[in-house]
Amino acid sequence: MTKRTHYRDGNVVLFLRSDSEKYQARIKLESGKWKRFGTGTKNIKEASSIACKRFDELQYKLDNNIPLDTRRFKDVSKLAISEMETELDSGYGKKSFVDYISALKNYFIPYFQNTNIDTIDYKKLKEFDEWRTKKVGRILKHSTINNHNSALKRVYKVAVDRNWIHSVQVPELRNKGEKGERRPYFTVQEYQSLYRFMRKWCKDTNKEGSLQMRELLRDYVLILVNTGMRPGTETYNLKWKQIEEFESDGVKFLRFWVNGKTGKRELIARHNVRRYLDRIKSRFEEIKDDDYVFRLRSGKRTYSMNGTFEICLIKSGLLRDRHGSVRTLYSLRHTYATFQIFNGVDYHTLSKNLGTSIGMLEKHYSHLTPTLGANKLAGKKFPDLSE
Repeated sequence: MTKRTHYRDGNVVLFLRSDSEKYQARIKLESGKWKRFGTGTKNIKEASSIACKRFDELQYKLDNNIPLDTRRFKDVSKLAISEMETELDSGYGKKSFVDYISALKNYFIPYFQNTNIDTIDYKKLKEFDEWRTKKVGRILKHSTINNHNSALKRVYKVAVDRNWIHSVQVPELRNKGEKGERRPYFTVQEYQSLYRFMRKWCKDTNKEGSLQMRELLRDYVLILVNTGMRPGTETYNLKWKQIEEFESDGVKFLRFWVNGKTGKRELIARHNVRRYLDRIKSRFEEIKDDDYVFRLRSGKRTYSMNGTFEICLIKSGLLRDRHGSVRTLYSLRHTYATFQIFNGVDYHTLSKNLGTSIGMLEKHYSHLTPTLGANKLAGKKFPDLSE
């Protein structure tokens, strides 16, 4: 018969199995069920200390309504990833889930691995942050760390929903990342200087390839500033069939159906965009619904206009804004947002057209509020910029 040693009024039992020299332990829970585990030692004093400590920990959890069972971080993360992948496959998942999954696979899982999720506290997260910074080689941006924190919250949500941890055990997630620079845009005067420069610059070349690229870039810039589309993701695959005209209260409008970073959405273009589209159409004998909008006169597609736009900005003296930040094609989207805010367009309407959140608009454009208020109070009307 196996010899058993009892502790804690009989609620902790140590015993040896016939096939092992290391002590096993059984702990009796309030429900009457027994929890069994190995102590990993042949020494009875060490084994009793381990078993009694485990009993005290379980009793503390019961007294404070904390779940008894827990799971390894990597196992909970895999469940969180599976849930997000299922939502993405169904078409209901957020585009940001792709970034969350990447953060878990590349950073959190490699670091925490077999760590029980209920043991991850602020100290361990701080150590993780130091490891991550060393791995990347720099301090991450605020936006990147926010993405990582959101990914971690998905893991904790899985653990809480399955009663593996209590909500009070979820540590506070902090962001000490490097603050992003203010997004560069063009002022009204700078934008006027840009399109006036481009009008001459697009013809100032003897090379046919450069001429085609410059004339397309000119219309590309004007359309971006007057729609707020994301360069690249939302413009590259845009086809004529995704642009339609509709009428409301006797006024004709242009509607774009775009697909990019935040999924599919509709946006309403400013009226003068019709003129830029007509100019693009005039370069071709025939336009089909399935043709791409942004093509060279030769019919070929250009994969990137970043380099040509940079040369244009250098030549025009508009590469940097007054804060020293370098402008890119993305600055045209920020210019659109800035102009619309100055025009008095509310954040809710603008966020829908841009495919972003009201919070992001407030974060990046709140510095415009004083000037906007001044313009309204002074009765000034924002100029209708067109070419």
